[in-house]
Amino acid sequence: MTHKLHRALSVWGATAFVVTNMVGTGIFTVPAFVRASTGNGLAALGVWIAGAFLALCGALCYAELATRMPEAGGEYYYLTRIYGRLWGFLSGWISFFVGFSAAIAAAALGAVGYAATLFPQWDTSKPLFSSLGITQGSAAAALLIIVLSLFHSSGVRPSGRLQTAIAMLVVGAILLFVFVGVSSGRGDWNRVVQGTQATGLWWVALLQVNFAYSGWNAAAYLAGETIDPRRTLPRALIGGTVIVGILYLLLNLLFLYALPLTDWAPKIAVGNLASERLFGPQGALFVSGIITLMIIGSVSSMTAAGPRVYYAMARDSLAPAIFGHVSRRRRAPIYALIVQGTISSILALSGAFDDLLTYAGSALLLFAGLAVASVYWVRRDSPASTSHFRIPGYPVTPAVFVALVGVAWIEGLRESPRATGAALATIALGVVIFFVGRAQGWIPDTPSPAPSSSPSSTTEN
Repeated sequence: MTHKLHRALSVWGATAFVVTNMVGTGIFTVPAFVRASTGNGLAALGVWIAGAFLALCGALCYAELATRMPEAGGEYYYLTRIYGRLWGFLSGWISFFVGFSAAIAAAALGAVGYAATLFPQWDTSKPLFSSLGITQGSAAAALLIIVLSLFHSSGVRPSGRLQTAIAMLVVGAILLFVFVGVSSGRGDWNRVVQGTQATGLWWVALLQVNFAYSGWNAAAYLAGETIDPRRTLPRALIGGTVIVGILYLLLNLLFLYALPLTDWAPKIAVGNLASERLFGPQGALFVSGIITLMIIGSVSSMTAAGPRVYYAMARDSLAPAIFGHVSRRRRAPIYALIVQGTISSILALSGAFDDLLTYAGSALLLFAGLAVASVYWVRRDSPASTSHFRIPGYPVTPAVFVALVGVAWIEGLRESPRATGAALATIALGVVIFFVGRAQGWIPDTPSPAPSSSPSSTTEN
């Protein structure tokens, strides 16, 4: 028997998925790269504000799409229904290898890196299996992914409760961090306007900021499991994005206040550097613990959201049918969770973190842009009714998002051709696989009929 997903996720749980998916490795790694690209604190803040505006435009557009099509899968579902199966497949292909599996692995490695500062005797680079090149740190990251994958197999209700608890701790910790940091008096507000030689890679900086903001669409992936999706999804998407945008600006101001110009060379541990300047070694240890929790929350959110895409693909015969299996008792896509957890764990064991920011940011931004552009086709075929969320400022709002995505991609190819070109190559490989699959019969021309989630179910059976 084929079981359906279960609508049990409240507005608080859905908003928590957005907040925890967004607040993770990016905000503690990207600011140094952006500061180096722009050469000025105010200019760097401008890029972060532009990223927040871009994310909010996207969230507003996704809110309408999600209320029109309240099913699991996010942009995969929208692109399949509006542009066709090829574009849906490519979106799912990118989600599997870049948007979730690689991002989960990178975030897990970041969590272990910050956690290691709490245990001075722990050498994360020490080989665990030297013949395989596996270190203690990469093994710990893989274990974290496995544990969270198993937890989220218990169903969306406990997943929502976990994310809500983490989100409350994350928001409270950031506000406390900013308040105490500024109150310490150990920084200098003049540093906000001080400048250095810029690399000039402004649009690459925006792509990297997009990586930090990625996750604003998290609630859309779980649309098939939200209670009253036409009310819940707009509140979660927009509310979560606004909350994180404010938190990011506060953190960037704090980093600029705390760190002198000599500390702004591109490096991953900008959060640790700022906390050491403001609080000393002991305070930095406490902040590292908080940062570790934030990144774990991001890993957890992505671990739960990704399998909903593969579930939707399997129901459309664009992924192995086993991904569409939902456990009878917990109503979770258990095999999709297991496979994603396995792939992410393997990637984490490699310990790599190279051009992931630009590579992942550009690939995710492209498909988000395509999904937002689909609003025009949806409106043409079916005008918005009072039961749908309607985008404020339409048709300008989606046009702004699409235009910024286009410019960012063109400039990204010019300024950082290796990472952005790798994203294009990944998409091209997906095109080849799709048509080979069609020719070999792996991918049928039309999807097999399959049940979707019940729009009114609020209790487990």
